[in-house]
Amino acid sequence: MTDTNHGTSPVPLIVLGDYETADCVGELADTASDHGATIAEIHAYPPGTAHDADDLADVEGAVGALAAAITNQANVWVPYPLQDMPREAHWRRLSLALQRHGLNLVVGPHLVPSPTTGGINEADFALRAEVRAVDRLDQAALSAAGAESLAAEIERTLRDSAADPTVTAVPRMAAKDDGVAKSLLECLKDLEHRHGPAPLLPAQAAPWPARRSALQRYARWLVGTCGLPRAVTADLLNALGQRTATGRDWQRATVSALVNGRYERKNAA
Repeated sequence: MTDTNHGTSPVPLIVLGDYETADCVGELADTASDHGATIAEIHAYPPGTAHDADDLADVEGAVGALAAAITNQANVWVPYPLQDMPREAHWRRLSLALQRHGLNLVVGPHLVPSPTTGGINEADFALRAEVRAVDRLDQAALSAAGAESLAAEIERTLRDSAADPTVTAVPRMAAKDDGVAKSLLECLKDLEHRHGPAPLLPAQAAPWPARRSALQRYARWLVGTCGLPRAVTADLLNALGQRTATGRDWQRATVSALVNGRYERKNAA
């Protein structure tokens, strides 16, 4: 990871290491700053814990760091991998878990990212390839089993909602017995059950520059991961109270612009 963030906001990082690493917060902050990053949180565990654990899920600090990374959409940084996470299997599993959420594990004083393709050796390459092949097969089977009917259910829910003048956007639905809101939320929960946790949505009232990246991640998850049509994605974003940079409803074309990154290069419609 090189410093490519001059003139932009620092990239947030979740630091993971043992207690001795956590005590070096000042030095770590300086190193992160040199690479255009900032420390968002530090998660630590007693020295030797990761070395002794056969399963990283048993290391509370590691699980906490992964949860914080997913919540904050931030990479995890292990500054001293040989000291704090010497088992190759641990950081391979951690990096693969992060990569499923569009994140990554960076290691060492130069914040070197874990490989997203290939591997550090032949065994690592084979294991990563096998994991990704299984993921693709699983996603293809889930998509064939229910993605089409799920998209149709979402479209029907939103169509019924639009035809009822008493129904407003999902976040504004306060009545507990509101069937439309429940149906739509159940659809979204089903998407997460099938395809993993959704990226966080930004606050509706936040300014566009603060919303763009989060909205892009959410739209790419709906379109790329869940396989929903762009028109359905636009309806979902609208129902969730999200609007374009100029406050307009999302349309198929503007969703395409968001997903393809055109909002990063010019003003949105």
